[in-house]
Amino acid sequence: MIGIGGLLAGTSGLLSGPALAAGQTVAFVPKFTSDPYFVSANQGAQEAGKELGLTVQYNGPVDANVAGQVDIVDRLIRSRVDAISICALDPTALAPSLMRAQQKGIKVNTWDADVKSEARQVFLNQASYAAIGETIADIMAKGAGTSGDFLMVTGSLTASNMLAWMKAITETVARKYPDMHIKTTLLGEQDIEKGKNITLNYLRANPETKGVFTVDGIAEVSVAEAVKQLGLSGKITIAGIGVPNSIRPYIKDSVIKEAVLWSPVDIGYAALFITKAQLDGTLDPAKGVVKAGRLGDLKFTAKDEILLGPPLVFNKDNIDKYNF
Repeated sequence: MIGIGGLLAGTSGLLSGPALAAGQTVAFVPKFTSDPYFVSANQGAQEAGKELGLTVQYNGPVDANVAGQVDIVDRLIRSRVDAISICALDPTALAPSLMRAQQKGIKVNTWDADVKSEARQVFLNQASYAAIGETIADIMAKGAGTSGDFLMVTGSLTASNMLAWMKAITETVARKYPDMHIKTTLLGEQDIEKGKNITLNYLRANPETKGVFTVDGIAEVSVAEAVKQLGLSGKITIAGIGVPNSIRPYIKDSVIKEAVLWSPVDIGYAALFITKAQLDGTLDPAKGVVKAGRLGDLKFTAKDEILLGPPLVFNKDNIDKYNF
């Protein structure tokens, strides 16, 4: 069970140094709490918090509500948490609040979805955008061929990570598969039913569509359900971001052959180790790495960006190895 109730007060004043880590409070803020992906990320954050002696609050809007996430950050600032580790719904809308947090001495990092660079100290990227985009494009080409008409479905047109993945997919397609034509991009708003309905309507009107790119885990489920309802399993390739526990039945039924992600448990875990380094004053890009417990050393890819690792590809042979 994930506690998403009232905010807990952080320690008063700013503490520093490894010996004072115990008692410090970190707010771990997902895009929204109702997505199993973020529940799994919180599992990793809580695991790391116990190892590091940090109190980890899991606080976020119930659904993908930017104003709600901004309000939560503002309340966290007033409650004087020691650090905020956040997956941002919007890179611009969250920036003023996070900048105020930093002015109050609160450490700020982002994970999974970034904000403007001045609004945080460091960003934890789950896998490079280029690697994810190329992996998704290659899955599509393998399943649907390298020419024809394709659709893209995304959960957001403002989230920095989804915009970056869309860009990486389209750039890979243009470079490697120029005869693949992405005809349009539809917005599912991270709602399974809406995503399913817009996909159903599009595929009925455009039966020549050979495949659908999905740019978030909820869109992957929406599109899979639409393809299944239309009886097009095996005829339309789905390639994109997928969460194992959400897509497992579609993988088993071959509605989806392969999907791309990373471990949300690991990203939550890593985010807390980065936060700990910020609180201790030991986060140093010049070192090239940050120590992350059982994950080992994570590399800086820029002075303000750390990489979790390469993307994972899930299929019928390996999906039962993952439980998130």
